[in-house]
Amino acid sequence: MSEHPAIDRTIYPMPMFATFQVRDIAATTAFYEAAGFVALATIPGENGPAVVHLRRMKYQDLLLVPGEPIPGSTTVSFSAGGEDLATLASTLREHTFPGVTITGPADTAWYTSDVTITDPDGNRVILTTPRLAELDEAKQWAATFEGDWAGKQ
Repeated sequence: MSEHPAIDRTIYPMPMFATFQVRDIAATTAFYEAAGFVALATIPGENGPAVVHLRRMKYQDLLLVPGEPIPGSTTVSFSAGGEDLATLASTLREHTFPGVTITGPADTAWYTSDVTITDPDGNRVILTTPRLAELDEAKQWAATFEGDWAGKQ
């Protein structure tokens, strides 16, 4: 697995985060820790944790809360941050996490490779990385976009 920066453990105003309802916070936390997240904070509740705050990289935050999940209702995409997605997918497949599916890495039409991780409650995290070998083709493709975005030529 490639090296990536240490996880920023400061609590800051998060510009974006996802909240996942899960049946078993401890089991889901263990799964996400295997996927490279760390548990920053656990907020106690009456019957166990009320919230577990997970982070993978800066601005890649997940909040796990107890509840009845609706499988497939939540998907969030994060940059893989240079991590070797094939190695990560292989490592996660070697673990025994009931109800977890790992798909990919798979190439997309928009010049990325993605690994889709579906947790035991049906929440999805997509880790994505640009296909650098096709960067010139991706730039030509992006030049066809309509809109007013930075970097448009």
